[in-house]
Amino acid sequence: MEKNLDYLFNDVPLYTKEEFKIFELKDDKYYINKEELQRFNTYIGFNKDRIVAQCHKCKMDFPFEVKKRFFNDINTQELSELVLTDTAYGKTWVEYECSSGNTYGTKAPIPKENLLNNRIWYVEYSFKCTNDEHHIYFLMISIELKEGIFIVRKIGQNPSMLSIKGFDFSKYEKILNRFNAYEDYKKADFSNAEKFYVGAYAYLRRIFEKMINYYMGERVTEIEGISMENKIDSVKEKFDPRVRKLIKNLYGILSKSIHELDEEDSKDFYEKLKAVIDMQLEYIYTEEEKEKQSKELESVISKITNSVKKK
Repeated sequence: MEKNLDYLFNDVPLYTKEEFKIFELKDDKYYINKEELQRFNTYIGFNKDRIVAQCHKCKMDFPFEVKKRFFNDINTQELSELVLTDTAYGKTWVEYECSSGNTYGTKAPIPKENLLNNRIWYVEYSFKCTNDEHHIYFLMISIELKEGIFIVRKIGQNPSMLSIKGFDFSKYEKILNRFNAYEDYKKADFSNAEKFYVGAYAYLRRIFEKMINYYMGERVTEIEGISMENKIDSVKEKFDPRVRKLIKNLYGILSKSIHELDEEDSKDFYEKLKAVIDMQLEYIYTEEEKEKQSKELESVISKITNSVKKK
């Protein structure tokens, strides 16, 4: 996937860092890397007037009109260019023009001492849905110039990526509330979407443990200290038959301490545990829907039968 403005808005988690080595240092002088400058321009979308995104209100993908504003501080007025070099006393100057993405001023090489360091700018984007102008998204990024490198961070977005991509937690809300695990379930997906896999795994493990304890009922206090393996074995009949085949293998995953896991392990474990939990939630939901439909049909048939008897 091309790393452009569409990608930055739709797929990049908050606080993700992307670096662009715009200025290359050779013999204490900086030279402009045109390929990196172009890659930077594409990423921040200096010349894009539209992106395509899922409108979470229209429930479809639509083009969004793009507007941008550049600041050197959140509380100052809008900029038209980013000054990249020290311009005092007639020194060499270079500016990045926001409207075109071009650099202007003295051509490279630029003396090392003239290039600004640790300078930060901010870009505020607004995206207006072309299907309904009242549906507006916002994005904020920071651009830091440090030793010739532009460091771009996504620092804000509204609505969230989860809202845009249509994560729906309502289907299993009532079931999860029985386990006191609804907030954990949401936080697991939020953490996973932001690539905080250790946290996401920790929330899912908590959900599974709460589910086991719920099924054990009053026996939880009676057999305090019992291992998770034995707990699982004592309530396995409560689970979807398909889950029962997998449930014992979960013990190895659940027994791992959070401190023993790195992000890649947590990501792998998260996906497996999430699949099992969702399978069980769907099983509960489906069985209860069947029971509900059965009762409704029973009531209708009873009314029909009574009506026929009266004739």
